[in-house]
Amino acid sequence: MVYCGKPSKGCSNCRERKIRCDQRTPTCGQCEKRQQKCPGYRNMVDLMFRDESHHVIKRATTTRRRPRNARLASAIIPDTPPSPTRSSLSSSPSLAIRQPQPFLGETSPSSEEDYATECARGETRGSISGSSLVGRHQNRDYSSRTSTTLTTTAVTNTTRIPYGLTDSLQERGIAFFFARYVATDHGCYQNYDFIYDVWKPPPTYDTDSTDCITASMTAVGLTSLSKLTRCPETFRRARQSYTIALGLANSALSNPTEAVKDSTMLAVLILGTYEFVSGRTPQTIRAWQDHVNGAATLASMRGAAQFRTKAGARMFIMLCHTVLISCIRSGLPMPQSMVDLRNELWHLTDTSGPIWRVVDTLYNALQVRHDIKSGKVSGVDAVVKKLCDVEDQFSALIASLPPGWYYRQAKLSKPHPAVLGDTCHIYRGLTQATTWNGIRTMRMLVQETIVEVLCGSTEDPTMLPSHHQLQLVKAMKLIQMLGEAFVSSVPQHFGIVSGKDIVRDRQGRHTVAPIPTQQLPHRILSPSDQKALPQASSSTADAPSSLSSAAPRKPTLFDPTQSSGHEKGAERFLTLATASHTIIWPLYTLGMSSSTTPETLAYVLDRLEAIYQETGFEQARVVSSIVKEQVHTLLWDQIPTSKLPSLPDTALPMIV
Repeated sequence: MVYCGKPSKGCSNCRERKIRCDQRTPTCGQCEKRQQKCPGYRNMVDLMFRDESHHVIKRATTTRRRPRNARLASAIIPDTPPSPTRSSLSSSPSLAIRQPQPFLGETSPSSEEDYATECARGETRGSISGSSLVGRHQNRDYSSRTSTTLTTTAVTNTTRIPYGLTDSLQERGIAFFFARYVATDHGCYQNYDFIYDVWKPPPTYDTDSTDCITASMTAVGLTSLSKLTRCPETFRRARQSYTIALGLANSALSNPTEAVKDSTMLAVLILGTYEFVSGRTPQTIRAWQDHVNGAATLASMRGAAQFRTKAGARMFIMLCHTVLISCIRSGLPMPQSMVDLRNELWHLTDTSGPIWRVVDTLYNALQVRHDIKSGKVSGVDAVVKKLCDVEDQFSALIASLPPGWYYRQAKLSKPHPAVLGDTCHIYRGLTQATTWNGIRTMRMLVQETIVEVLCGSTEDPTMLPSHHQLQLVKAMKLIQMLGEAFVSSVPQHFGIVSGKDIVRDRQGRHTVAPIPTQQLPHRILSPSDQKALPQASSSTADAPSSLSSAAPRKPTLFDPTQSSGHEKGAERFLTLATASHTIIWPLYTLGMSSSTTPETLAYVLDRLEAIYQETGFEQARVVSSIVKEQVHTLLWDQIPTSKLPSLPDTALPMIV
């Protein structure tokens, strides 16, 4: 780029007269005095770029026709004034080019016209790349570039450039990390949008000056990128960055002063994210578990002092979510040290929000599950009562939500292939939608567990005590209601509907217009595809038979991912745990539910495929395979529902 001076902001009349323009609107003062129409002012943004192709072609053609010896002479003699040739472009102290090298996959120009055109293309590419760089080279004095003495090495086949024209792999990795884990919606718990409170970008990216956070982000970003591009070199570089980050983290942890800093905690959390996304093997789970345990120990060392900064509190909450996932996998309750620290945070921050109470209820569900699995709670009556208490807590939580957290149910103004049925839920934002689906996921696991426990205790459900029969019917009804709520929440996650498009019809009902079908990147499965799917259960059939031999059948509170006792348990768990797209877990829960019909199953598989096609999330494709491979034991077909008592209307919640 050549700096041509700051362009004038005046109108064309004042520029032609070479006088100062006061730039008044709608007409400048000079034009008003001359009683002539002011032509207005130029768009300064448009002046930042100019088409220099014709000028560059003419200049390159002149250079090509000039004798080679003359060019060398003008380059070697320092007092010779520069001529407008390509050699003058190459006289920068940091740039020595003999001739343009062909781009990968291209051939060298064979004629003067081709050569000139190639130079013009190169000039255009350089301008586009330069527009994203800091313009510190634009104001460089022209004489300083031409006063440098070039030796005969200037005509060698070597190019020396102080900065890369393309992004390095490290920059790509960091950019990918920011795109997926920083610029994401708040609905995802793996959100590092506070990162600038702890980390500042280095002036240059090189191995010698890499800090632990930079190396960790590079490792995560390149690993995720390698899974999309299937590039072994990218993954190799990710491993290198991970090794560097691990060494720097261990050095920081060995220093008591550095260990308790926010930067060290952030690096450890990002390294845990790396273990999440790098692989799905038992070894990966152990490495991830080590990072989680180390981060929990580090949080205990930091104590309540970590809550003095906004970033410190955010990182602790993020750690609590990670430990929660670890507890779901291991079957353990929340560590008491983390609970105590969370109670400290309770007094230092605003805990009136619904999310805080949701997490409390999730912690209690984990404790109930541990008590049942460890034998502290035994017997059908005691187990069912504990599970029903968890359900009552979730019901009370929903009843206490502020008005802005409730969703609105709207009817579609016209059918849409990416929406199952004609109704959907409209939430204020993705945070609310994700929180509601998190509650529904745990409630469905609790209800599925109740069905498993009651049906597993007898071969004939009609022989159960009357209160257990009522509880069984209620659990089945709730599972159906939760499944319908899952389906209704899906369209907003895909941007098919929006709260700004909701209106009221003449009857006072909410209606919403979905996006046009032509804008869909992926459509719902065809009826022929649905026939090829495994048949799901139906809640209306009546075929009594033995039930105990079929357990376990569906994901339950004890095994949410169905990974226990499975040869691919590590893969299943990490796939679901790393599903940063907030709707993947709910779709999995719905697809694996005992209430799933063939139509609902087809919809779940279609939406998972749409996520994979739109975002490249490999987890969506793997989860789709898990749902397809499930063994349907037709549990509900084996329950004689017609012989069970009817449930009072007041026994079911109004909203789930």
